[in-house]
Amino acid sequence: MIWGMGGVEKTHLLKQINNELCRDRQSDVVVFVTCSKECSEEKVQNEIIDKLRLDKNGSIEQKQNTIYNFLRERSFVLLLDDLWGRVDLDTIGIPDPMSAIGKLKRKVVLTTRSTEVCGQMEVKKKIRVDVLKWDDAWSLFNEKVTEETIDSDPLIKIYAVDIVKELGGLPLAIITVGRAMHDKMDQREWEQAIVLLKQARLNDVEFSHANQSVFHILKFSYDSLKNDSLKQCFLHCSLWPEDHPIQKNDLVELWIGSGLINESNIQAAYNVGYSYIRRLQAVCLLEIDGDYTINSDETVKIHDVIRDMALWIANNKGVDTINWIVRSGIFKEAQEIQISHHTERLSVMNIYEGNLSFSFTCSSTKLSFLLLSHNSLHNLKTLKLELFSKLTFLNLYNNRLEFFPVEICKLVHLQYLNLSKNSLKSLPKELASLTNLKYLLLREIECTFPNEVLSKLKILRVLDLSDCYSNDYVDMFPMLEKVLQCFPNFQALGITICSIIALRKFHETMSVPVRWLDICSYERSCLSFSSSFLGNSQLQSNLFSLKIRASASVECVEFESASEYQSICHLRRLEQLYFEAMWNMNEVKWKSLDPKDVFPRLQVLEFNACHQLLSISWVVNLPCIRELRVLSCYSMKQLICINELKNSGFNVSQHSFPFLKIMHLYYGYELASISDPMITFPALEFLDIDDCDKLKELPFRTDDPPRKLKIISGSEEWWNNVEIEDNHRSSLQPFFKRL
Repeated sequence: MIWGMGGVEKTHLLKQINNELCRDRQSDVVVFVTCSKECSEEKVQNEIIDKLRLDKNGSIEQKQNTIYNFLRERSFVLLLDDLWGRVDLDTIGIPDPMSAIGKLKRKVVLTTRSTEVCGQMEVKKKIRVDVLKWDDAWSLFNEKVTEETIDSDPLIKIYAVDIVKELGGLPLAIITVGRAMHDKMDQREWEQAIVLLKQARLNDVEFSHANQSVFHILKFSYDSLKNDSLKQCFLHCSLWPEDHPIQKNDLVELWIGSGLINESNIQAAYNVGYSYIRRLQAVCLLEIDGDYTINSDETVKIHDVIRDMALWIANNKGVDTINWIVRSGIFKEAQEIQISHHTERLSVMNIYEGNLSFSFTCSSTKLSFLLLSHNSLHNLKTLKLELFSKLTFLNLYNNRLEFFPVEICKLVHLQYLNLSKNSLKSLPKELASLTNLKYLLLREIECTFPNEVLSKLKILRVLDLSDCYSNDYVDMFPMLEKVLQCFPNFQALGITICSIIALRKFHETMSVPVRWLDICSYERSCLSFSSSFLGNSQLQSNLFSLKIRASASVECVEFESASEYQSICHLRRLEQLYFEAMWNMNEVKWKSLDPKDVFPRLQVLEFNACHQLLSISWVVNLPCIRELRVLSCYSMKQLICINELKNSGFNVSQHSFPFLKIMHLYYGYELASISDPMITFPALEFLDIDDCDKLKELPFRTDDPPRKLKIISGSEEWWNNVEIEDNHRSSLQPFFKRL
């Protein structure tokens, strides 16, 4: 058991243990599980099953047997990070480590903040992780600030010594404040930093209140944010569950929908949001999500101590009232959430409906923000929405609502409503009463939109009807065009098109800004991607995401040469392009046209279930591509081929992907090569390979891997069969991570 207060880098130490165990391969199985406060046996079971790729169906008892049968004859190490209470290893399915016989070696290593958990888990050995000694603390602070800054003024070094003393050796605080002071060359800024830190001296706080003193210390980075809007944006990061990856797009959308970012142009609003994320990362209030999921370049995390500090600030620094309530992931016991007159923000995620109920200590509330995404709600009866007369933000994304909760229509101050990914059968006419609505998101739903509603939503800015397979809005296009053009502040439309007739009608009528476009069921053998394929230039110039999918008739996608592309790039805003379920598409043709002229800003490109596609050599000419996903393209033998580029008339003087960070290759049963040797990947960080058994070579020289490389993910069998010279395998082994 590794234990200690929050922020002393217990997780970092456990990850180092994990990496070392993965390198020496003395155990058959090494599993790292993040527990957090709302932990349960079921959550640990699900994480273990996901990481071991076992059958995830069945009850807790069935999953218990699945895990036990997999581990009972294997050596294993189970690493449980941030445990807050007892979890029953036997219920999870973990064989007793003490019962190992023969050559089997078994260990369970835990981290926690509480010595009580040590007793609850009946640990045999405890290791305390304490704060840093002076020399180590000073060295760490120097590393984050840099000697250039500290030596820039004789007084700065004196102030720096005082700051490190005030931080009390807490690594997280040292890193956070150190990064905040990185570019401060004026000694007056350092003097002010001392003033701020001394307002909450660590030595003046009793040990039992040490966490509060940590918050005071960490709050320095929060106070250093000069923009009040940015401060509020940071506090709203705490509304996600602990240790949960946060989609950057979801985070920015929440900020925009809450009115924290208010720009007249939707692209400008997203630009501000992403700049806020970068600024929060720069001062260590947000961190990069290092788990590298399918959307790994698009997610961030908030450290649990930082998150606690944000909630502490939002709740008046622990004085008197609770203004922000955040609950998530309670599976075993019923969870009653008490709402008082003081409640301003309520966030509930990942709780099963049967375990969720609400109680009220008042007849009205000042609640203005309600986030209920990723639950299993069938209705909102226990929520008593009639008490939420001041509600402006309501997110019900990814629930099981079959019938529209009509009580929503009485929330006349509502400005943001997200009902995406529900099972709604219809939308009521009463929706027209929400005349203050600015953002209406109805992604991935099957119901139609009542025509008489839209004209009443006069201040609407964003309407998203994308990712709807069964809907064809062809009859709505004239009305959409007529009404939305009259809205002075309308910024973005998301739409699904399910036929050539609809696409033609779309071209003829639509001139409002479209940000998300989903084209499916295209019935011709050749999809001709001319300059007019997506309508007029105004429509194209606002497009951010384009999906072309479920079009079995298409055998070829053809980009035609057109004079318009030579003079102006209509798709200058497009950042995401998806080809999905194009089962018979065998090639993408370019006729005297360069991909960089059509897609100058494209960052994410995905080919999914394009079974006949043979290669995608042209992508090397995309100047900004950052993430490439090739999934279930069964016929592809080589991704990038120089000869094919030459034969197609492309300029092949440039053989590099200068910004490609992430590459996912799944189910490439014929894939034998990623690229020719002259193609380079200098920015590659994550290479993810799954079920590509014929792929025996890496896309870089094994004696000179990309400088930023962090992870090569794949099966043990695949890795052992990759052709690497013996004297280089040991240097690459630390990068390998088993699926």
